[in-house]
Amino acid sequence: MKYKWIVLTLLTSALWGCNSHQKTDEGASKPDFVSTEYGVTVETGSQLEKKLTLRVIEPQTLDAQFKTTASVGAKSGSIAEIGLPFGGRVIRSFVRLGDQVHRGQVLFEVNSSDYMETVKDYLESRSASNLATANQKRKEALYQRGMLSDREWEEICVETRNAENAFEIAQRSLAQFNVDPTNVHAGEPLRVVSPISGRVVRNELVIGGYLNEEDEAPMTVADLSTIWVTANVKTSQISGLALGQMVKVEFEAGRQMEGKIFYLGELLDEKTQTLPVVIECVNTERSLKPGMFVSAIFERHAISALIVPSSAIFQGEGNKYVYVQDSPGHFNRVQVIAENIEKGQSRILSGLSGGETIIVDGGIYLNE
Repeated sequence: MKYKWIVLTLLTSALWGCNSHQKTDEGASKPDFVSTEYGVTVETGSQLEKKLTLRVIEPQTLDAQFKTTASVGAKSGSIAEIGLPFGGRVIRSFVRLGDQVHRGQVLFEVNSSDYMETVKDYLESRSASNLATANQKRKEALYQRGMLSDREWEEICVETRNAENAFEIAQRSLAQFNVDPTNVHAGEPLRVVSPISGRVVRNELVIGGYLNEEDEAPMTVADLSTIWVTANVKTSQISGLALGQMVKVEFEAGRQMEGKIFYLGELLDEKTQTLPVVIECVNTERSLKPGMFVSAIFERHAISALIVPSSAIFQGEGNKYVYVQDSPGHFNRVQVIAENIEKGQSRILSGLSGGETIIVDGGIYLNE
């Protein structure tokens, strides 16, 4: 009898528990919002509704100034790597690191069998060409008087053309050494000259050291009096810029210098979705160094734009969207194209036209 009472008590407790759970489920509170494929409906008077901040979005004047990152580089054609396209031994240097040099100035001398052989071929072919030309002129008078046959005259002309062709090839071979062909002499070392005016910014020459065409150029001459600063500008911002426009370049904790736009890029960087803008700066004091990272500050005409807090924009599957109210408590997900601007703000490029009421804060709760 005692055991029957215990079993009955347990069964009663279980049934009571089931009835209690059922009441709890039946009495459970409704969700604060219902989400569909296109939007959400928020329960009126719910705690969630109180967390949402709404705002009517109207066009406003976008700040005419914007700043972007940039990098410093040498102006095209202003850096020359002084190396050798052949083997040779350095026998003398005429400049030191930091020296200012001019175009055509001798930098160092090299003993090279390749160079000497080329000079020898050049001098011999020049002499042969001169002799062939002089011979042709002498024989031409005889040919005109009928003292030479057509065959003999043709042979003389062919000999002259062959000599001239050989001389032209020798000239081209000598050109690779960047020397004045009218001032070469057999047996002399090669005098390596600077192709540009500038300053010796790197000098790793070793007197007596052997250089060949595979070695890194031992000397660099650069003219950094004018420098190029390349800024990465968003496509929506570049439309307000123009060639020759003045730009401020900021570096080293607030220091600034001015430059002008030299080139507006046309090839889009697919990763950053930006275009390069090249700013040319006079760098008299050498404050800007190639490789430095700086900021470029652009001024442009003021434009009207839709500006929203970045917290209003959400990332979907391959697109961005905002919540737009179409009736009290109901919000549609509207796809937009936007770009970030300074201070936690974003500019709407498409998707909204102005006058819409959107959720600017608290929308994150609707994505949970």
